[in-house]
Amino acid sequence: MRLRGVLSRVPGLIPAAALTDVAPDEPPAAPDKAVLLDIGFVIGGEPLLQRGRHEELSAYRALASLRTDQLLAAIGDVGQGVFRYHHFMLAVVGKIAPSESRAQHTADLPLQLRDNLRGRSEAELLFHQVLADLHDADPAYLTAGELRAEVLVAVVAKTLRRIVPDDAAPGVVIAISHDEQAVIARRGQGSLRYLCVSESSSAGPSQQQTLVIGTTDSDGVSSELSTVADGQALVLASRSSRPLLMPL
Repeated sequence: MRLRGVLSRVPGLIPAAALTDVAPDEPPAAPDKAVLLDIGFVIGGEPLLQRGRHEELSAYRALASLRTDQLLAAIGDVGQGVFRYHHFMLAVVGKIAPSESRAQHTADLPLQLRDNLRGRSEAELLFHQVLADLHDADPAYLTAGELRAEVLVAVVAKTLRRIVPDDAAPGVVIAISHDEQAVIARRGQGSLRYLCVSESSSAGPSQQQTLVIGTTDSDGVSSELSTVADGQALVLASRSSRPLLMPL
């Protein structure tokens, strides 16, 4: 399973070469294989979601056709999802073990979070548990126009430690975004890699794009991408700055 995140300086098309694990002129190994594709993207400052099952090749083409400055995409079969609440988006891939306490906790959610529930998948319950943790820390976090990166890192770290017992366990990758920043981290088996590209032009503002690929299976991701080590979170602090690494 793959989780992909892209944060750009200005809205634009997501390069197809940046979204596939093979060369641009080569098809995926199993182009006709049906995969689940969940996408969260921002247009005009508004987070939007698309979900569906696609052939693998058309899934990558769907990503490449988007014109956006922020993208979270989960590609795989089960145990994944992309969700939103106001200006929060969360994407998760990996095997999340069922939790009776997590399911029961929905009855204790604040009313506005219970109203946001659309299903009972482990991924969606996890998202609302993350929101509940933010609410418990400070209810204002759910409606704040800006959040410190440390707040998002702390809630991601707490969530990963809760659902993944150790680094040898099946991997889970989580990405949470809020307004102009995002935090992406992995715990357990798999990898997390990123690439930041900047281009300057006298005709307009500098173009900067950060691509992040998280996997929960065998790596298979280009070694040209920098690696995020275990115990670290990748922080995309804003669309105009380079990514940071922070301890989980």
